[in-house]
Amino acid sequence: MKPFAMDSVLKYRQQLEDAARQELFKAQEKETALRLRLREAEEELETLYRNLEQERRDATTAERLILYERRIGIVRERVAALADKVAGQQERVRRRRRHLLKASQERKVLEKLREQQNRNYRNHLEKKEALMLDEIAVLFHER
Repeated sequence: MKPFAMDSVLKYRQQLEDAARQELFKAQEKETALRLRLREAEEELETLYRNLEQERRDATTAERLILYERRIGIVRERVAALADKVAGQQERVRRRRRHLLKASQERKVLEKLREQQNRNYRNHLEKKEALMLDEIAVLFHER
């Protein structure tokens, strides 16, 4: 019986968990930034639509309407591309979250193993001490 001897492995598992937590945090930050960019592009698109309607009511030139339509097309493409990026980043966040969960579970298993081994070692030492005390008591009782 001996105490837990895998402290370096436990420390390494803790480092892996910390690294996974950092990766998740970075992925979440990137997702937030992408969502902000998407929201800004969507707002720009809404503004363009409102302005186009205003231009139509004001009976503007056809060239100006064509320019609005082209700009709307460009912004729509950007919105679609950003929506795809956000979806991809959401998937990366999910993967990072699963990775963190796995790393956390592996660390917890080792911690439980350490606690169990240390508890068993303490029990072993207590039994050994009790035997020695019993032996000393018998020796002193025989005198």
